[in-house]
Amino acid sequence: MKKKQGLIHNKIEIVDDRKDVVWAMDMEYKLTAFNSSFKAHVEDLGFTEVASGMDLKEIYASGHFFNPCQQGCQRAFDKYATTSKHTFESEGRVVVHEFSFQPFMNSSGEVVGCCIWQKDISREVDNNHRIMESERKYREAQEVANVGHWSWDMKEDKIIWSNQLFRIFEQDPDGFEATFDSLLGIIHPDDREPFTIDVENSLTKNKMHDIIHRIVLAGGKIRYVHQKGRPFYDEYGKPYRMSGTTQDVTKDVISHQQIVEQNHELQNFVRIISHNLRGPISNVLMLSKIYEWGKDAMNDDIVRKIEHTTEALDQTIKDLHLSLSLKSADKEKFREVHLKDVMKDVDGLLSEEIIKYKATIHTDFTEVDLVFGAKSYVVNIFYNLTLNAINYAKDDVPPIISINTEETVDTILIRFTDNGIGMELTPEKERKIFDMYGRLSGTTEGKGFGLYLVKTQVEAMDGKIEVESEKGVGTTFVVTFPKNNVN
Repeated sequence: MKKKQGLIHNKIEIVDDRKDVVWAMDMEYKLTAFNSSFKAHVEDLGFTEVASGMDLKEIYASGHFFNPCQQGCQRAFDKYATTSKHTFESEGRVVVHEFSFQPFMNSSGEVVGCCIWQKDISREVDNNHRIMESERKYREAQEVANVGHWSWDMKEDKIIWSNQLFRIFEQDPDGFEATFDSLLGIIHPDDREPFTIDVENSLTKNKMHDIIHRIVLAGGKIRYVHQKGRPFYDEYGKPYRMSGTTQDVTKDVISHQQIVEQNHELQNFVRIISHNLRGPISNVLMLSKIYEWGKDAMNDDIVRKIEHTTEALDQTIKDLHLSLSLKSADKEKFREVHLKDVMKDVDGLLSEEIIKYKATIHTDFTEVDLVFGAKSYVVNIFYNLTLNAINYAKDDVPPIISINTEETVDTILIRFTDNGIGMELTPEKERKIFDMYGRLSGTTEGKGFGLYLVKTQVEAMDGKIEVESEKGVGTTFVVTFPKNNVN
């Protein structure tokens, strides 16, 4: 027996500088070797003296910590090395321990004992659960957004697709091998060259791969996808990998195409109607000019109403023409527009109103002094928003108007703030005041076309306009332009 115990003791490595529990026993379940962690666990069970030769059967049966040992040791005696996980509660929390049972054999190949190594793997199990949960959420996010992830190994010419990407391309993960050529085979023939050029530019210029193209699915079905990616380079500056995402944007592209087509149809309709109406309107206005006034008061009143109605209709058609011309602005003629020069024009145009209403205009173009667009548009934007602030001033309170600029990473902001009457602004009112002939209120003159023109001209320069207002405090219009429009 002592010779067997010595053999086991010589082969086991006792680890005292870690929390793993390590011990060894012979075929009679007698303890032959152990580390300090084993001793501490046994003492926690109420055994006061832990020493070689003590019987382990009682210990194995006395506490949940050692529950897996009886079966695991028996398997080791049958020459099977096994590993098992054991979950139990310790100090109010659920822990997972891993037990490894390794048989010891003598030179004749006979099993003479067993070594047991136990370690707490709760953290590893928890991390695995977190990883699995993250992967689950990632897959769900891809399904919801209809976007898949890919990674292209250029040396092996293999592309790894996420599951969602196989769904987007309607390919079988078990039967389809993703390579650059096989991907080109799915891309619409007319889009292959632009796609290849975009990939080559990305690799040679170290820029984002970003393109929307068509793919052809089974049965000739067309789908639009938005592909984005970035290249990675080795220490010699040679690209070896590219990864990115592909999103199904078919609905968005088709919706955009329908909107563009509807806009074209609407513009053509307006042009045709206005063209057909201009002749009769001109004739009616001409008749009113040659009408002999003063002979019949009733007829004079009727003709005057016809004349006013016809003039209003004529102005409406002119407004529609102006709106259409703004929406089809020639961006090739856009130039840098200095805001200080714009304010000189606005001050001249509004000189009478400024004096009449004792208005004060503060400007601060310290951060940004120029935008990229048409000067006439910018002047009209500044003119209408400034005039709007004057028109909606409080009674007997001189209007104070502040115009300042701000620069962000991607945009240029121009704020027009006043101390006017303000309003309780709801989403419906915010939309309505930018409609053609929309009005903030019915207490001022004008037909409400100014803010519509402002919005149209801002959008013609790829910008947007928003409004913030508080009743009795004032109103702020925020005009935002893309920064990349400025050279």
